[in-house]
Amino acid sequence: MESHLSQPETEARFAAREADAADMRAIQEFLDEALVTEVLNVVKSGKEATVYRCRAHRSLGMPFAAAKVYHSASHRSFQRSAVYEEGRQFGPGQVQRAFKNRSEFGREAQLAFWVDHEFEVLSALHYAGADVPAPFACTEKAILMELVGNEDGESPQLQHADLQPEEAEKVLERVLSNIELFLRENIVHGDLSAFNILYHEGELRIIDFPQAVDPRKNSSAKELLERDIANVVQFFQRRRAGMEEEPERMARNLWNLWKYGEL
Repeated sequence: MESHLSQPETEARFAAREADAADMRAIQEFLDEALVTEVLNVVKSGKEATVYRCRAHRSLGMPFAAAKVYHSASHRSFQRSAVYEEGRQFGPGQVQRAFKNRSEFGREAQLAFWVDHEFEVLSALHYAGADVPAPFACTEKAILMELVGNEDGESPQLQHADLQPEEAEKVLERVLSNIELFLRENIVHGDLSAFNILYHEGELRIIDFPQAVDPRKNSSAKELLERDIANVVQFFQRRRAGMEEEPERMARNLWNLWKYGEL
């Protein structure tokens, strides 16, 4: 049967098949290590990564797990990456020079460091008791973690949750307490909004930490903290009349508590 697809459409389909194949190769290590037994479906696909729902091996103690596969370096933009990468250690001088030169090796190494960074942040925050998905394993291109939700898929983003006023107040308090806990662990999310907070039936999980920064080493941390708090508070202000929280004051007070060791 003759194809009626244009050249750009054909190229797009080919690129999609290539991406799917690359994702499966990235997840294969989790299958080989018997952490998961089957890849079921795509939960979420974005500019930076695709999340797959997998059937978990019984050793994980849960029916499903999420495999977050980062897109290849050639398909990632790393927007504002320099802001987030300030203060991070990226290996020996040869690797750092490759980063600066934007060579293929440098971009692939950068991708691996971002994946490893998110896994380390998730591990630290989960150990500290934060509302983040439990991380299980990490490769150069993928992270295996707790699936937030049930067998029908991921929990809805807070952006789309139907919150009653009393419930909204409790959820806001919970999110702000997590931001405080993050800072106590020397972590600022850096890109927090209602789109990467998942909420379902009283369960809250904060996701997406590749860009998270260490306020001891990153000069933009205070600005990023202010933006995180403003995004969260303004989301609730738009949905609940009479809310009087001032995000600038809240961020300033929290930063000063951290700065003077009082968190």
